[in-house]
Amino acid sequence: MIARQGLGFLGFVELVPVFFVINRSKPKSAWCYGLLYGALSYGFLSYWMAGYSLVALCVCLPAFAVIMALVFELMSLASRLYPGKKFYMMALVWLVHEFFKVKGFLGYPYGIVGYTQWKNLTLLQSSSIGGVWWISALCVFCSSVVASLVDSAISGKRDGKKKNVPKKDGPKKNVLSVLHLFWRRDGVFVSAFGILLLFSVVYGAVRLNLGDGETKRVRTLCVQNNTDSSKYGFEVYRRDVSVLKSLTEDALSKNTGVDFVVWPETAVVPPFMYNYENPVEPNRHAMVLDLLDFMQKHDSCFVFGNQTSVDNGGEFSDDYNSVLVFDRRRGNVEPPNPERYYKIHLVPFTEYFPYGKIFPHLYEMLLDGDSHLWTPGTERKVFDERGIRFSTPICFEDCFGNLCREFVKNGADCLFNLSNDSWSKSLPCQFQHLSMAVFRSAENAVPSVRSTASGVTCSIDSRGRVVSMVDCFEKKFLVADIDVQENYCPTFYNRFGDWLPILETAVLVVLVVVRLARMIFGRSFLNLKNRGKME
Repeated sequence: MIARQGLGFLGFVELVPVFFVINRSKPKSAWCYGLLYGALSYGFLSYWMAGYSLVALCVCLPAFAVIMALVFELMSLASRLYPGKKFYMMALVWLVHEFFKVKGFLGYPYGIVGYTQWKNLTLLQSSSIGGVWWISALCVFCSSVVASLVDSAISGKRDGKKKNVPKKDGPKKNVLSVLHLFWRRDGVFVSAFGILLLFSVVYGAVRLNLGDGETKRVRTLCVQNNTDSSKYGFEVYRRDVSVLKSLTEDALSKNTGVDFVVWPETAVVPPFMYNYENPVEPNRHAMVLDLLDFMQKHDSCFVFGNQTSVDNGGEFSDDYNSVLVFDRRRGNVEPPNPERYYKIHLVPFTEYFPYGKIFPHLYEMLLDGDSHLWTPGTERKVFDERGIRFSTPICFEDCFGNLCREFVKNGADCLFNLSNDSWSKSLPCQFQHLSMAVFRSAENAVPSVRSTASGVTCSIDSRGRVVSMVDCFEKKFLVADIDVQENYCPTFYNRFGDWLPILETAVLVVLVVVRLARMIFGRSFLNLKNRGKME
């Protein structure tokens, strides 16, 4: 279980072999190692994607291999521009790559180094300053320092052999010379790393002991029905809903004052409102009516995932991966008129492929490979129910810092994440997802709960601590009391967002441009000078 939840300490040295290999590789050959690294790292990191769609994994794996080949070549180029600071230039390129890795259609946050520290509560607090990027910078910076030290040791050993240092004096002098070389070359960087790490630790310790001021307690019920996503058909859907209702009844009978009942992503598969308004299939229509009666009986606000089909006036309707919110106090249960949120950031290839017209054969292959392609939403919805405001990132949307930050900036006091990772049949997959989710609470100082089909169903406080959770791959429920701030005070990250990776990108661009300018104009000046002497 410990290994499945990660070995966080390795995050501080995981890139040492990468930096070392690039440093030893020949010019213009680093991309070969990048191609291999990209394929292997993505394969080991996301092997469980095959449980959902083998086609999608086969498409994504070479795509990310090519991306890493480019990153390795850029790191090699940057190290050659500044040979005296080569490991730190490689680290800077890596950090910039992590930032752009989560952007656009292929945005994929899995594998960002900073997420290895999700259980390091003290260090986690500094994400409220610079997001996960702050933690990544510390980890990658540490790897570059260690790589430089190893390189100095190898260089010192090689120099010692060349000079034929006597055995009785060799080891001691060699160690001292290595440390002297390392400090002379890297002293400023080591000092900077030490200061940043010390600041992060002190800041984290202080923040962990600070309160949230006046808070309002909200009781939530998260239901984990342990569905099997590989099975389809109305009987399967009816069984899943029956399990959700049974677990909910059991929980509500044992716990009073439940404000919110949260079911997972696509907990109800048949489009709810479509089957209510179009009773073409009697079984599905009856299931919808039964659910409405169930929600009308209970004095709780129901939040659950569902597919929503919206007629856009074209040949096909727009299908959204959505969240529906019903509250009988608001009077939107009978007749049904739920508030809705449409998932904005869809999973590449498995949920969304925007280039169907350009690559029609690939588009058809994805559809044949059992991918369900949705329409992306646009509104960063904030619900206002029962005296609190909340947003509902769906599935891996809680892995994107800037998206969840925008929810909070729009007024969300807490986050309700609805996920379904059951298709992966992988415990490491569940905890990889959780490792990113805790950052969203720590970054924005807001609590969150996660209602998942198979795990990890849990509650997270405003400091990123997992307060309570239920076992994965079991039919269970979790009643969690979360404390919502009455007067929310935004964190530095919530105010300024991804300022750190933007700064890192600017620094990298400036350093590269300055060095190239010096090389070009310096060479031109030297040629003019030599020509003048000859004349």
